[in-house]
Amino acid sequence: MKICVLLHLYYTEMLEEMLDVIANLSADENVEYDLLVTLCREDEIITRQLYAFKDNTKILYVPNRGYDIAPFLTAIKTIDLQKYDYIIKLHSKRTLTSPAYLPTCCLKGDEWRRKLVEFMASPRHFKQTLKCFAKHPEIGMVTAPELIITAGKEDKVATTTATEIIRQMGLNLKEKKFVAGTMFMARAELFKLWQMLPYEAQDFEEFDPSHKGGTLAHALERVLGMMIYAQGYKIAAYNDKKLSPKAKAVLYKFKNFLFYKRVNSKHKLHVKICKIPVYSKKVG
Repeated sequence: MKICVLLHLYYTEMLEEMLDVIANLSADENVEYDLLVTLCREDEIITRQLYAFKDNTKILYVPNRGYDIAPFLTAIKTIDLQKYDYIIKLHSKRTLTSPAYLPTCCLKGDEWRRKLVEFMASPRHFKQTLKCFAKHPEIGMVTAPELIITAGKEDKVATTTATEIIRQMGLNLKEKKFVAGTMFMARAELFKLWQMLPYEAQDFEEFDPSHKGGTLAHALERVLGMMIYAQGYKIAAYNDKKLSPKAKAVLYKFKNFLFYKRVNSKHKLHVKICKIPVYSKKVG
């Protein structure tokens, strides 16, 4: 079995953490992998560390555009997918400065990044991921269960654009599910159409630290999931014994119904019990 690991390393201080995760691929002696790393700037120290970890690492320098999506598109266009059974997409997702509310959970600090790499965060987890693909030929992509969400009102502009891109790819939209944060393992053959997308780095918006939605990168984040379903496969959790994403979403919504506590964009704290407002105060 051969895997291509594509890592976008914008936050270079996270290199050691990401290499620790990648090292878990060596837990299975039947697995061989290549490592392709995209960087936004030359860094001699980082380069030495990468070659010390894996001496045939391929390094590409890319503009700081399109978050992790544009570098992934640039990188995957340089490889021969026929050489690989699977691809793994990783990036150095920043530690959150404020909570992120997804349909299935609330993530704080480095929780989102840790969830994103959970499918290969240990030798045991990686073996579970391989087992998931082996047992279920209908599965095209694997990630953590909480991060499989359905595109919708959270970013209507990106979802509309993604739907149009799927049509332009010659596919019929079947599901609007995608991986929130875009780290996953997937069957390499499913990305042939992705390689054919006409976008280049200059087509993407420049880096925006606010991560405001509606960009081409946000649309393509959704396309990455939508195209899996459009090709007759599905996205699944690396551990099929866990609650399904739908069950997690229902449970999370029920908990929010019972007790809701959130600070909105205007720095106002709202507390509700069974949807009844019981407390509100300006904070920060």
